[in-house]
Order: sequence, then C-alpha cells, then structure tokens
Amino acid sequence: MHPTLRGALWPLLLIGTTVSILALAILAFGQRQNPGEALLTLWRGAFGSLDAATDTASRAAILIFYALGVVLSFRAGIFNIGTEGQSRMGAIVAAAIAVNGPGRTLASVPFLGIPLVLLFGAIVGSCWSLIAGVLRRWRGVPEVIGTLMLNFIALALARYLLSDPALLRESRGVISQSDVIPAGLQLQSWGATEFHTGILLVLPLLAWANVYLFHTPSGFSLRATGLNPAAAKTCGINVAAVELKTFAMAGALAGFAGAMGVLVRYRLDKAPYPSDDYGFMAIAVALVADLKPLWTLPAALLFAALEVGTGSMERNAGVSHEVVYLVEGLIILAVLIRHVASSRSRASEGSAAAKAGV
Repeated sequence: MHPTLRGALWPLLLIGTTVSILALAILAFGQRQNPGEALLTLWRGAFGSLDAATDTASRAAILIFYALGVVLSFRAGIFNIGTEGQSRMGAIVAAAIAVNGPGRTLASVPFLGIPLVLLFGAIVGSCWSLIAGVLRRWRGVPEVIGTLMLNFIALALARYLLSDPALLRESRGVISQSDVIPAGLQLQSWGATEFHTGILLVLPLLAWANVYLFHTPSGFSLRATGLNPAAAKTCGINVAAVELKTFAMAGALAGFAGAMGVLVRYRLDKAPYPSDDYGFMAIAVALVADLKPLWTLPAALLFAALEVGTGSMERNAGVSHEVVYLVEGLIILAVLIRHVASSRSRASEGSAAAKAGV
C-alpha cells in the first residue's frame, strides 16, 4: 500500500477501532445496555451541547500543550515523561505570584499581569525540565528516571505548599486549595461555558511547532539528533545543545500549561488542571499523532472526548468511567504495533533494495 494512502487510512482505522472497543466494553460491563445508544450518549456528552463541546475543547487544549512537549522530546530522542511535574511547577509559581503581594500589583494591569504570570510559569517549567537534562548530560542519569523522580518531587512540593497557611493560603482556607487569585489575573470563561481565551493560543502554537520542527534548521538539527546522535555530531550539530534546548522547550510548554490552569481555575488545587494524569495521557496523544504537531489536534480531541463523554456514559449507560483507560491502553498498543510493522516493512524494503543493487 502506498505510504500516503496508508497514512490517510490510519486515523479512520484508529477511530473505528476505538468505537469497536467501546462497544465491546459496553456489552461486557454496561448492564445489558444497547451499545449504539450508549455510544450516542458518549457523543452527546462530549459534543452534544455547547457546554459539552467547550469542556472537550478545554481539555484538548491542555493536552496539546503537554503533547507538543512530548513530541519535541521524542523527536530529539529524549524520553521525557516529566511533563506532569513541569506543569505542576509552573502552576506553583503562578499561584505563588498571584495570591501574594505581586499578584495584587499585577491584577491592576491584567493585559500585562496575565502574560507575565504565564511567562514565569513557562520559565520555571523549563528550568525544572533542564534539571533532568543536566543530570542526563553530565551524570549519565537516564531521563526516564530523572523526569519521573522530578514528577514526585513537584507533586510533593505542591502538597506541602498547600498545607502551610503562610504560603499559598490563609489559615481558614481549604488545605487542598490555594486562596483564590485576584479577579484581574483570572482567565475568564465565556459565558457559562468552559471556553476561555487560552484555547485561542492552540492553533498558533500548533503552527509554530510544525514550522519549527519541519521547516527550520533548528528543527532539522533536533530531528537529526533524535535519529542518530553520532551521525548528527559528525555533521557538525551540537548534540548537547540541541538536547538541552529540547528539554527547555518541553518544560516551558508544560509550565505554561500549568500556569494557565491556575488562571482558569482561579486557584492551585491538589489535583492538577484538569486531571491528575494528563502528563502521562499526553504521551499517548503524541504517539497517536505519530509525533507530528498538527496531528496532536485530532488526537487530543479524541482523548478529551473520551474523558468527557465517558462521564456521561457512566451516568446514563452504567459503564464505568474507568473503561476510558482500557480504551486508551489498547489505542497505545495499536500504535506500537503499527510502528513495529512500519519498521519491519522499511527494513525489508531496504534489504530488498540492497540485494537488487548487488
């Protein structure tokens, strides 16, 4: 099959597989519910109303920020699984600025205060990611271990800061939440929906990531480093600089998303916005998108729709919300099988070409 046609059929196959798995799960766990009706309930829960659609869009937006960092990292050969911690550090600094003295000053000039809070979140997320990069480069610590351990540290730090009345909340506040940030720093939703101005940043971000990765010398250096660091170094690419830059960019995207979550929810919560496992779900989004920035949009919408829609399906069809994790796991398995099959196909084609040349 021609590669272009195969690439076009893959999204349709993925959607069809997802729907089939959901239908089987409904038959197995749905208390004799009709799969068609249950799937229609899921669709309505994710897209059937303005509230549902904006909730799905809001969750997809945050997933895209996370996933683009994963795409850049994996393209550079860096297995960064620390977006959850990087996001949490961005959220911590955003809350710390907003609920203390600087927040009152910045709230008086929202057009300047909001971008500054988001910028500080991105900077802190970037620095947090760079810790793993430095450990990897100069101490040989695998980034999988480094980023994972930093996740735990960031989450523990957030819990500690939320437990101390002198830091992010007053003594009468709720232990699992910071104080509410000033109104001038809040990213207000539009009407009674979940849609907020931060979502408008997604399309420009996707365009930037695609242009950067595939149409700039820096993006070429990043991809070359990921494909073969030794060959890239031989060609004059500063592999160490590329890797550290990628760590910084991925952390900045996650930190920005964490700060944006605080401004959207008006406080720092014990559980990150909007879910406590979106950093790991973003890995699935990036893999489903085949590490292509533009494809993260439909992939993120798919996973966000599953998150939102299965909540409605649980209430109306008796299918547990946990079934979404089964579906996500099987989707990831399908993606990995596809990658293995593609690798073997390319290897066989190369072997055949070599034999023909001989």
